[in-house]
Amino acid sequence: MRQEELGSLLERAEVIRRELEIYTAAAVQDARHRGEKWENVARAAHVAPETARARWGPERVARMMDLHANDKLAAPARWHGARLAPAGAVVQEEVVDRVAGEGPMNQLASALTRLQGASGKTIREVAEFAMLSPSFISRVLSGDRLPTWDLVCALCEFFDSDPAELRVLFEAAHGLSAQQRLPVTMAIEQLHAAVRGLHLAANSPSAERIEALSGKTVSAWAARRVLAGIDVPEWEVLAGLIFALGGRPAEVKPLWEAVHYGFLMCDDPGLPDGVTHIPYAEAEE
Repeated sequence: MRQEELGSLLERAEVIRRELEIYTAAAVQDARHRGEKWENVARAAHVAPETARARWGPERVARMMDLHANDKLAAPARWHGARLAPAGAVVQEEVVDRVAGEGPMNQLASALTRLQGASGKTIREVAEFAMLSPSFISRVLSGDRLPTWDLVCALCEFFDSDPAELRVLFEAAHGLSAQQRLPVTMAIEQLHAAVRGLHLAANSPSAERIEALSGKTVSAWAARRVLAGIDVPEWEVLAGLIFALGGRPAEVKPLWEAVHYGFLMCDDPGLPDGVTHIPYAEAEE
């Protein structure tokens, strides 16, 4: 590799660093499962017990493992004692475990972390822009601290992203519910933004991966069209998509209902530009 450019070599080094982080987190997790106390973990890692808890707490390690698995386009490793899980149950179990381990706060943190990584901005640069301490920004990005909406908007501005995509994640993290009975166009925009936010938080899996995670409830074709802002599908398909992305369908359903309510109440609603398909037979039930 001696003849490679420095940028390529540094990219390789970054991949190795991430693999080492995963290896370390897995080793600590295994030790904790064997009954090791945090004091022993901290002593072995040459850090304070509080640092060990913050760095390798169960929720944070679960999120690291899930993001790593998405990066590799492979299901996370699962412990099943001496037996293997049935092959047909692997995908469904992955989704269930991910939804159980990924709370709204962690999903919001994951989405912000992805934006920060894609922007190329360092933690210090983000902190200087937001006029906050680097440690506070680190806690927000790790899911240890819940940001205000103003901070989310500021970070999205700095990362050159649309804060609307994180609105539903933010509201869910704060225990808020989305507004109902919005104008149709606004509801469609917010619905698609919410799906894109969940997609970002899930590390942007491919349409084919979404199809597999949903147990083929959502086709790759349908996933692409929803993510592109073209379609608002039937609730069964949309719920399957949200679930496959690690979200909670109940948190997005008010937006879907607002879209269909608006169309049911109009004699000739028409379709907003770019939207070609909004079936609402199920809403009539």
